[in-house]
Amino acid sequence: MRLKSLLIFGAAAALNSTSALARNGEPEDYVFEHVNVVPMSANMVLRDRYVAVRNRVIVAIGRQGKQGKYPGAQRIDGRGMYLMPGLADMHTHTRMPPQDFFDLNLAAGVTTVFNMGLGDGGGQFDHVALRRDVASGAVDGPRYLISGAQLDGDNVKSLTDVDRALNEASDRKYDAVKVHGDLPPAIYDAIITGARKRGLRIRGHGQHMMPLAETLRMDSVEHVEEILYLSTDRKFGEKAKFGEEKNGNIDNFLTSYHDNLERLQDNKYRASLVREIARSKVFWDPTIVIYEAIPKYLDDDEFARLARDERLSYLPRSVRGEVLDKSKNEYRAGLAPVFSKFLSSIGDKSTLKEHFDKNVGLLLKLTKEMHGAGVPLLTGSDAFGAPVPGFALHQEMELMVRAGISPYETLRAATINSARFLGESRQAGTIEVGKRADFILLGHNPLTDIRNAADVQGVFVNGQWHSAARLKEMLAQVARHSAAD
Repeated sequence: MRLKSLLIFGAAAALNSTSALARNGEPEDYVFEHVNVVPMSANMVLRDRYVAVRNRVIVAIGRQGKQGKYPGAQRIDGRGMYLMPGLADMHTHTRMPPQDFFDLNLAAGVTTVFNMGLGDGGGQFDHVALRRDVASGAVDGPRYLISGAQLDGDNVKSLTDVDRALNEASDRKYDAVKVHGDLPPAIYDAIITGARKRGLRIRGHGQHMMPLAETLRMDSVEHVEEILYLSTDRKFGEKAKFGEEKNGNIDNFLTSYHDNLERLQDNKYRASLVREIARSKVFWDPTIVIYEAIPKYLDDDEFARLARDERLSYLPRSVRGEVLDKSKNEYRAGLAPVFSKFLSSIGDKSTLKEHFDKNVGLLLKLTKEMHGAGVPLLTGSDAFGAPVPGFALHQEMELMVRAGISPYETLRAATINSARFLGESRQAGTIEVGKRADFILLGHNPLTDIRNAADVQGVFVNGQWHSAARLKEMLAQVARHSAAD
């Protein structure tokens, strides 16, 4: 059901994004009326409720008709709509003007984004300043969290480099440090122990040359795809001979990768691997959506259909070109020739699409099995162009449901689990009195169909209300910017 009426009683300007300040300079009060509350504290809907907000905090929730008067409050009629916590994209990147990136996420109901690469934008963006300006309200956007520069073999070659990088992360109050690429054991250990001493979260890719247990020392592991290159022992790393690919030799890696795929077909082995992950209490951010795009890039028919995907119109022309130009698309130009040759060499007659579709099926299975074993999952898109920011998180959640995780549990990953990972369970993640007023209005019930989470009719974040009309205009503006790029 589309929104039939969204009446904000007060200034006409409130039909767009409100200033969030009353005349005396204090944060505006709001009362959201006749809403169906999806609290996320349980798999339920509280029907026909009001939610009152004061000083950017939820101060009351109750049955409609029993609310206090709240004189001077902005009143939002949410009749027939569903109010739930805002969504979190815990792994994304910025390859467009920051305001456009923020607007795409807000329009999708994403009220927290975690940028996992400060190299985004070729160094032209000051991400620490962006985080500060969003928090202060100087820039309109979702809550903005940042990791430091990737800690990889290029920038942490010594223990001195590790200390320098971690001191910078601590001084600049990064929300995490990110491990990327295979590191020497002494360097990796120094990152883990040094980050712990400084109270820094550690997120990153797997350490493929080491047993799985080493990877599980981080706070969150990024990409379920990483399991394709990890083993509970050292069997994968011993064969892969990482580093050779820099000299153009990836045969050992591909052979080890193929062997690992075969090993992961063994239910008993896979179960032992998942149990080890669960015992570690590590969070895992699957980002299935970025891998699921690969077979679409490699299949001629699906690749041709990409050009007709209206979502790509929100990308800057330069980024869109990297996706749609066969000679620039890294998967078609780089990955396809290598894997075609390899599959032929081992007598595998699968097409590239068939090979990677099969892997997608395995990743979905692993995601469901991790969830079933109690591994706390996060939601992230790894949006780095296409899939498109904002839209991509909804694609990710649809894939999690396709894996066999219920809409409620998927939404928990996007709300409660992200708050828990950030140490903010008392402040965020659910719709409860005393929690931060960070929520979205949806036209339909997301618990019955995860696709309804994309039917965003309003967003409240950082003390600002964005109506459906305002969100639509934000998207139109991003499209205009992208067309002019």
